[in-house]
Amino acid sequence: MKYSDLNIEVGKSFNIFYLVIYSSVVFIVINSVFYTLKSHIIFFQLFANAVLLLTTLYLIYITQKHSTNKSGFYYYTSIGFSFVFYGLFIITLDTVFVYPKEVVNISSKMLFVCGYSLLAIGVTKWIRYNENRQDELSYQANTDELTGILNRRSFTKYIEHAFKNAKIRSEPFSLIIIDIDFFKDINDTYGHMVGDEILKSLSQLMESSFRTTDKVCRWGGEEFAILLPSTGMNNANNVAEKIRKKVENSSHQVKEKSISYTISLGVSESLAIDETIDKIINRADKALYKAKDSGRNCVKAIRT
Repeated sequence: MKYSDLNIEVGKSFNIFYLVIYSSVVFIVINSVFYTLKSHIIFFQLFANAVLLLTTLYLIYITQKHSTNKSGFYYYTSIGFSFVFYGLFIITLDTVFVYPKEVVNISSKMLFVCGYSLLAIGVTKWIRYNENRQDELSYQANTDELTGILNRRSFTKYIEHAFKNAKIRSEPFSLIIIDIDFFKDINDTYGHMVGDEILKSLSQLMESSFRTTDKVCRWGGEEFAILLPSTGMNNANNVAEKIRKKVENSSHQVKEKSISYTISLGVSESLAIDETIDKIINRADKALYKAKDSGRNCVKAIRT
């Protein structure tokens, strides 16, 4: 059992809020029996302490209500606020009943130390949980769910960044759009699960074949795109041809069967006259269709 699961079970079976209320009632009854009331009560001090108690009790209720949170934040903070509540409770009762001062000081300080220590742990867990959650959300927003590589939306941002750099530095970049040949036939013959496995294996093959500065994404369906920063058309063609041969010479094992497939690739290069990235994408897309019309399993490029 994971520790986070333990927190969930404890939060469901152990209600700290009700424990605080019941124990407070019992504590008041005990005090009424064993301690005498003060002859002079400072009602403003009593009112101020009562407001703090109610506020802390509300915080206990809120954190207890959400104590199933896997970060452990609510679990630790609900207990931490409970210690703070008891410390405030003793100080509040001290305004009504006659207590030994040393007992009040020591007990309240110990409760505050324990309470704020647990609150510090809870807040730390909350910060870490949110950091991890932000990373997780960012990953989900920027990557393709099936293949784990960049999705089209996040990939487009990299193209826009490369486009701006190309304008500033007069340094071209290239774009490759890839399509798996006859992918529908693979799905129809072997099933969509096998098709998904091929998409994932191709993604891994491409990620391991390019520079860290290059960006690989799932463009849509069985199409992929590759951004090659600081790369001209000739080098981009060579890169595209290498990946084409690599895929052609590889195979995918499914139930003792070896499935081979090929890809078609369209290449374009950024030009100084390009006003938007759409021009570059359209040329790569047209080059891809040119490759398909030329019998597939080949690389075609369009310069203008």
